[in-house]
Amino acid sequence: MSAAKLHRKKVRFDPRIAWFSDVKRLLSPMAGVTDRPFREVCRRYGADMGFCEFASAAGLAYESESTWALVDTDGEAGRVGIQIFGADPEHMIAATTLLNHRQMDVLDINFGCPAKKVVKKCGGSALLADLPLLKKIVEAVISESRVPVTAKIRTGWDEDSVNYDEVGLLLQEAGVCWVTIHGRTRAQKYQGQANWDRIAGLVETLDIPVVGNGDVVDGESYRRMVEHTKCHGVMIGRGAIGNPWIFGEMHAVDEGRPAPAVSFSEMCMTTIDHLRGEVALRGEPQGSFVVRKHIARCFKNYPGASVLRRKLFATTVAAEMEDLLRAAAVANSPDHGADRGSSHAPN
Repeated sequence: MSAAKLHRKKVRFDPRIAWFSDVKRLLSPMAGVTDRPFREVCRRYGADMGFCEFASAAGLAYESESTWALVDTDGEAGRVGIQIFGADPEHMIAATTLLNHRQMDVLDINFGCPAKKVVKKCGGSALLADLPLLKKIVEAVISESRVPVTAKIRTGWDEDSVNYDEVGLLLQEAGVCWVTIHGRTRAQKYQGQANWDRIAGLVETLDIPVVGNGDVVDGESYRRMVEHTKCHGVMIGRGAIGNPWIFGEMHAVDEGRPAPAVSFSEMCMTTIDHLRGEVALRGEPQGSFVVRKHIARCFKNYPGASVLRRKLFATTVAAEMEDLLRAAAVANSPDHGADRGSSHAPN
């Protein structure tokens, strides 16, 4: 499959995001996952752009230290976006004004999160059921942001109120530069299948770029989503947890070449790099705990993987985890010496 055969709809790019024409593979904002160390790992494997963990506008407005820690972008190499959520336009304005001093390529508004703790405060996907407030928030953020504004949505609140096309047109008219759509309703959360027909419908409806999201787990499903929907790009969420090399597979599809093989040894060494980054950021044992959620999904279908995971989960001492990973890497490849300190992801 050559790159030229991946047909994408021609779209209108806001002049401020001319660079977005080359961005096809994005890492979705995910709470507790897409911190800076993980963004850097994904970028090495082929992610064109990463998003911070989504942040509460109220938390930013009230100067919550823990909320501000989520938007640690200063000095970051590569394209990066910040996503905020909230239902109070004044909080959204205050957060936007403060974020204008942070490094970011775009400011994204979260209209898609299905989490109960977000929805019960009328944030995230709850706003899909209140379009007047959604419009007010979008216009407020755009009026204050020094960078282009984007938005992420779902197909609707539930099957009885599917309104992605109406929401998409509202966002486009308000001045949003692109829209990311997860192909499920809020009621579905992450159950069932993402409806790619609806993603395709939004692509057809809008003149601005649409980024598809939902059920892309490897290079082949990436190819199928783009072919089915003609979307400009694809955002990866849960499919990247413990699997940053998914971006390498996607990159290979875009270049029309076979996906690079990722060995057990390379997985181990990449996990060491990720562990070091998390511990440097959070200290112990918090950094080790964060990496555990990736380890739980890593090394699937490899002999000895379950034994290695059990050993790694038996300790929160980073040095011990690193020794286990390094030993596993050495045991599985003579090319990985015991003195090797970091992995080298493919270009």
